[in-house]
Amino acid sequence: MKERRREIRKFIEAQGDVTLCQLCAKFPSWSEMTIRRDLERLENEHFLIRTKGGARILNSSYGLSEDIYSERESKNYSLKQEIAAKAVQFVEPNSGIYIDAGTTMMAFTRAIPDFRIAIITSGPNIALEIAKSKQSPSIVMLGGTLSSQTLSISGASVLEQLKTLNIDTAFMSASGFCEGSGFSVGNQHEADLKRTVMSKARRTIMLMDSSKTGTILPFTFAKAEDVDIVISDSDLPESIKEYFNQLNIEVF
Repeated sequence: MKERRREIRKFIEAQGDVTLCQLCAKFPSWSEMTIRRDLERLENEHFLIRTKGGARILNSSYGLSEDIYSERESKNYSLKQEIAAKAVQFVEPNSGIYIDAGTTMMAFTRAIPDFRIAIITSGPNIALEIAKSKQSPSIVMLGGTLSSQTLSISGASVLEQLKTLNIDTAFMSASGFCEGSGFSVGNQHEADLKRTVMSKARRTIMLMDSSKTGTILPFTFAKAEDVDIVISDSDLPESIKEYFNQLNIEVF
C-alpha cells in the first residue's frame, strides 16, 4: 500500500496536476476505487489537493509572502471569472458593500451591475475601475499606506476611518486557507484591516479560488466560522466543501 502511494506521489510530483483518467492509464493494474482511496489518504497527509476529476500537488504549505499583483493578475483567470459570476447575485441595490483588494476582487468589480450602491474599498485600482466604468455607484476610498505588492491600502488611519463606516456586506479575499489556521495573508497590517472590516459588516462573503486551499501565510485574519458564505470555483476540493458545510457555511 505504501509503495503504491509512493508511486502515485512520484507521478503527481512530476506532472503537478493530474486527472483520475491519467492515473488509471498510468497504473492499469490498480482499480479506480483504489486510486481514489490513495488520493484521499495523500490529501489527508497534506501532499495534494483533490480536484474535480483529479488532484494537484501542494507545492508549498507555507508561504512567507505573496506574489506581486501583476504576477497574480493573469493566474487562474477563468476561475476568477467563475467566482465573480457567482458573487454578483449577492450585490443588492441601495446597500453599502465593502470590496477587498486583490485580483479576484477586480474580476468581481467588473461584473457588478451599474446601479445605486455605496462601495467602500481599500483597493485604489478597484475604486478607479468603478469610477471609469460605472455611473451609479458612490465610492468611498480608504486612505492609508499603499502596498505596491498587493495594491491594498492599510494602516492605523484606515482602522480609524472604518470606525465611522457601516457595511451591509463585505466581499473579502484571502491569500491562503487551511482548516486549522483559517484564512490568512502575508501582511500584518492587511490582516488587521480585513479583521476590522469583517467586524463592521452585517454579512461576510469570502471569494477564494481553489488554488488558495492548503496554503498558509503568516497572518490569520479569520477562522472559517467567521464568514457567512464562501464562493469558489468548481475545482474546490470536496473535503473543503464538507468542512464548510459542517459549520453551516453556504458554499457556492
